[in-house]
Amino acid sequence: MSDTRCPEPIGLAGAVDYWAGDLSGTEEDRIEAHTFACADCARELAAAGVLAGGVAAAAREGRLHGVVTDAILNRLAADGVRIRTFTLDGAGIVPCAVWADDELVVSRIRADFTGIDAVTLVTRQASGEEIGRVPDITLRPGQREILHAVSAAQLRTLPATQVVVSVTTQVAGSERPLAEYTLEHGGAFDRRAADR
Repeated sequence: MSDTRCPEPIGLAGAVDYWAGDLSGTEEDRIEAHTFACADCARELAAAGVLAGGVAAAAREGRLHGVVTDAILNRLAADGVRIRTFTLDGAGIVPCAVWADDELVVSRIRADFTGIDAVTLVTRQASGEEIGRVPDITLRPGQREILHAVSAAQLRTLPATQVVVSVTTQVAGSERPLAEYTLEHGGAFDRRAADR
């Protein structure tokens, strides 16, 4: 019995990177040529395409909460997902709001992550009530930004309040704070109502 498995599978990570547009043109060409000759990898690429479509659907349905890449944001925008972005770089309080047509809200969290392998993001209302937590976010060497995506539908449920975003890391078995940011959430707005 011969082994018919692919000797160089593209894998799920390669397939997701392909659909997210996160590969160079040369690497995209290599994957496309490979999938024409390899039925297993063609199925893997097709499954990743379904996953990519599912991410856009999850964003629209208010079920997306987590860390994303610029390539994923670009893909979502190309698929027509309406994205609002705020940059958190430690400079004071950042005013923010959610509009009726927003589907996804992204915080670009900037910090010096030198020597840090992984972090945890915790989002809380000023009252201390936790809104969300994303643990064990793996960082690449030289990474200076984390893109945290939250469903706009979830944020519309919040009253006008301050929101605190904390970035922590594990050091010798205990949690160590790295950075903290404050958003002044103005609530949910409807442009159509504002125009009347």
